[in-house]
Amino acid sequence: MLNKSLIYNLPVKIIVYNIAAVAILTVGVLSSLYAGFLEPDLRTTSSTLSSVVNGFATILMFVFIDPYLSGLTDDVIDGKYSEIHFRKIIRLMVASRAIGTLIAQFLLVPFAKFISLIAISI
Repeated sequence: MLNKSLIYNLPVKIIVYNIAAVAILTVGVLSSLYAGFLEPDLRTTSSTLSSVVNGFATILMFVFIDPYLSGLTDDVIDGKYSEIHFRKIIRLMVASRAIGTLIAQFLLVPFAKFISLIAISI
C-alpha cells in the first residue's frame, strides 16, 4: 500500500529538471560533433562549442537538483523524512536519468543546429 504522505512529497519539478539535465548532458558532445558534420568548414569551432549545450545542464544541476538532494539528505539525518522515503526519491532520480537518456535521442538534431548557428555567427 502506498503512503499518501509520500505522494504529496514527490519532487516532480526536481525530477523533470533532472530529466532535462541528463538529456542535455547526454547529447552535448554528440551534438557538437554532428554540428561539425552539418557545417564542415566550421567543424573545429563546432566541436569546441559542446560546453554551450552542457552549460545549461550544469546550471540546472547546480542550482536546482544538487541543493534539493543535499537538503533531503540533511532532512533524513535530522529525522524529518524516513530512510525509505529517501530511497524512493533516489530511485525516482535514477529512473529520471534513464528517461533523460532516452529523451536525448530527440534533442540531437536541434542542439546540433543550435551549435552550428552559433559557429556561423562567431
